[in-house]
Amino acid sequence: MNTGVLAFVGRAIQYLVDNPYILGILFLLYVFIFLLSVLFSGPRPGRNPFSVKNVKPVQELITDQKSRDQILKQRFKNHKVPKNLDVVIIGSGIGGLSVGVLLARAGKKVLVLEQHDQAGGCCHTFHDKGFEFDTGIHYIGKMDPSFENRVLMDQLTGGRVEYPLMDEAYDIVAIGDPMKGKVSKFPFVSNKEKIKENLITRFPKEKEGIEKFFKLLKEARHFFTGCVVLKVIPKWLAKLLVSTGLINIIFKAYGKFGKLSLKDVLDSVTDDEELKATLAYIFGDYGVVPSKTPFGLHSVILGHYFSGAHYIRGGPSELAFQMIQVIEEKDGRVLVNAPVSEILMSEKGRAVGVKLRKGDSDVEIFAKHVVSDAGVANTFFHLLPKEVATKSSIYPMINKVGESVSFLTVFVGLNGSKEDLGIQAHNCWHFTRPDLEQLYDEYSALSTEELPNHDVPMMFISFPSAKDPSWHETNPDKSTCLIITWSHYKWFQDWENGRVKHRGEDYESIKTAIGKRMLQQCIKLYPKMEGKVEYFDVGTPLSNKYYLGFQHGEMYGLDHNMARFLPQTSIQLRPKTDIPGLYLTGQDVMSVGLAGGLYGGLLCASALLNRNLYNDLQALQKELKKSEDTEKKQK
Repeated sequence: MNTGVLAFVGRAIQYLVDNPYILGILFLLYVFIFLLSVLFSGPRPGRNPFSVKNVKPVQELITDQKSRDQILKQRFKNHKVPKNLDVVIIGSGIGGLSVGVLLARAGKKVLVLEQHDQAGGCCHTFHDKGFEFDTGIHYIGKMDPSFENRVLMDQLTGGRVEYPLMDEAYDIVAIGDPMKGKVSKFPFVSNKEKIKENLITRFPKEKEGIEKFFKLLKEARHFFTGCVVLKVIPKWLAKLLVSTGLINIIFKAYGKFGKLSLKDVLDSVTDDEELKATLAYIFGDYGVVPSKTPFGLHSVILGHYFSGAHYIRGGPSELAFQMIQVIEEKDGRVLVNAPVSEILMSEKGRAVGVKLRKGDSDVEIFAKHVVSDAGVANTFFHLLPKEVATKSSIYPMINKVGESVSFLTVFVGLNGSKEDLGIQAHNCWHFTRPDLEQLYDEYSALSTEELPNHDVPMMFISFPSAKDPSWHETNPDKSTCLIITWSHYKWFQDWENGRVKHRGEDYESIKTAIGKRMLQQCIKLYPKMEGKVEYFDVGTPLSNKYYLGFQHGEMYGLDHNMARFLPQTSIQLRPKTDIPGLYLTGQDVMSVGLAGGLYGGLLCASALLNRNLYNDLQALQKELKKSEDTEKKQK
């Protein structure tokens, strides 16, 4: 009898070894049972913040700036702080506002604090001399009403924001030197199959490689699933998944494409340098060169726009404008000019509030929980007491991953409509040569003094006014253009202690010379802009530091290199930190971009509410689909 049992056990073990997928399924079943036990034995889940009733009809845009400022620019005053706070949130970027709305809808008393004089983080816009410019959100994917991202955004804004489609050719890749008149252009259009067909038409000898590339894109599309799982299950379970190798079996895309670089993939499918550059063009959206980029990340970002690229009617500040009102409807507040200088800790080592420096005095605000949307580096290097921060398992991860790149931005105001100027509702990614990494390395090696005399090898060109249908209703004869390139903080570090707009002639001279060179190159690509420039200004990494609060002007928080998405890093970069009472939100929790910040907020709110909000979101999406199908049948 015992011998028979042992033989059966032996055969069962051998079967599992020979069929690892069965082992994976059994493990998932175990995880499911474990999570159910946690759900019903731990703290009671919070209220579901999602409801079809949250979405209201879109109303007319409020364009009066004073009315908008009453929402976006509410200065901090002690008497404005709600009493009996559940959560205080540091930073009003999309990560901070999204978690704020979700918690407010779940019945929590929320306060969001912003160091700048306008809420919104990278969603904020600014006005100067009759022009309005966006600063960080240039386009969004997956905003058709059927997409999960749109359902989430409508819940956060009350459905009061519209997302007009950009042109079918949403991104134009331009390769060559415009000063010599040698530029080839390739349009990325709102259809994956059309993109593939157009690539094969342009590069007929590379058909096999192009088809292989798109096959790999499809394989890698669920890259983030494994990454997210490691952030939400208990750490001991996550470590077990990694140490046993089950993470690579259960989540194949994460296991495979987190270790494979974009350069590895490009080299494996083609030797054509122009094709490589065309397939890699969007790397500026996450700020890492192909040899250091996990292919899984690239596949998700590239595919994000295949169904179409959208903008925001009224500009990106409309997102913050509407989300703040939702928070206020639930008795929360979003206050600006509120720079947090320290996260307060109890004697027992729990985060219990924040300290603000206002004038010559300090203001302390207490809450049950503290959420930081200020970035992981800012939080652990500058806001937490050092003796607390250094004991966290997150602390050593920050330098291992490193900080992301910064940018230099040229803001251009133009006389004329988009028709007059020959500009469209698209972006242009311009590279002077196809060898992207060499271009980056050469430009990065330049000294500050050399920059003004050097062509800018990589530029992102955007026309916000052409993307927003409401723009020309109030500005019929004006247009706007943004020209962005990579930059390094070290180039401008000599002026870091100067006051904004008062950093001296040398600083102004250098940044203006670089900006004018970029504008000159842009005009060669869009010649009808010649002689139409009315407004010109340049923002550097120092500008990014001042307005966004990042120490070296980094735009994407932590770097998005291979180390960022390794299992060991993903396990630690989770919303619920190992410091009691402290939570993280935003792009450092998930990934770069508006969608990354949104889902960082979703994960953070899930942790705080002890509730799987992703399941709730999917349930709402199904309910909306069912309702839509019923309406169609009735018609």
